[in-house]
Amino acid sequence: MSRIWPVMAPHSPDLLSSWSRGDRREMTAAFVRFRQEIFTLSGEPFDAVIAYTPAWQVRHVTLMDLSSEHRSSRDFSGFGHHYQYDPPGSPELGERLMAAGRAKGLAMASGVHGVDHAISIPLFFLLPEGTTPVLPVSQSLSGVLHAHRLGEAIRALGPKRREKILLVVSGVLSFNAMEMARGHEDPAIPRWTEKIIESLVGSDLPDWSLLPSLGKDVLDVLDPPGRLRELHLLKGLGVSGGRLWAHERIEGLVQTLISFDPIETC
Repeated sequence: MSRIWPVMAPHSPDLLSSWSRGDRREMTAAFVRFRQEIFTLSGEPFDAVIAYTPAWQVRHVTLMDLSSEHRSSRDFSGFGHHYQYDPPGSPELGERLMAAGRAKGLAMASGVHGVDHAISIPLFFLLPEGTTPVLPVSQSLSGVLHAHRLGEAIRALGPKRREKILLVVSGVLSFNAMEMARGHEDPAIPRWTEKIIESLVGSDLPDWSLLPSLGKDVLDVLDPPGRLRELHLLKGLGVSGGRLWAHERIEGLVQTLISFDPIETC
């Protein structure tokens, strides 16, 4: 039976700088604790990673990089630290996900993207060896229903074999560059991000009733890289057991590390 291990992970490049300097930082320590726990719960290594990345956004279709080998892309400069993470790909998993998505009525196709910072930074902490196959998956700009159905497709990958898949989605809830540059924070940012976190971890089942409130006005203030499509994917996947490992906030930037219980595919 296949099992999906979902995690919302932060990916600000300064996490690498903090780690390399040996800074005491709650988020990097939380990554270490989380990694220890997931390998304690199941000593088996992950067979693959599905990375739903906000750094790859396209219209009308979901693309997957079916390359057998990936290269890191320098898509986020100015932080003085770049991590070269060149894992193998997982074309076979990509073909299965493409078929599952099409069965849900989604437009799915292959593309070339590589491994961007939203993938490499979380995997630096979780799978630093870089030997686990990674499947980069784009975000479609065709609306949140597309993300929801993609979550359903991931769950419908089927019990083809016993495998352990890590699903990584963005844990950046706000990235308002203007607020960061001014060193000033709109009070709506902590108010809404705290509501989002509470909706995910406040009980065993997430409270998805918040989603209709996250309209354009709220998203324009928060300005998260994936416009919170990740929440709709997780709803479609049917996650439960949300656990907050760490949450950090500076002016305009709010990012979290939240894990969910493993999900068996069907």
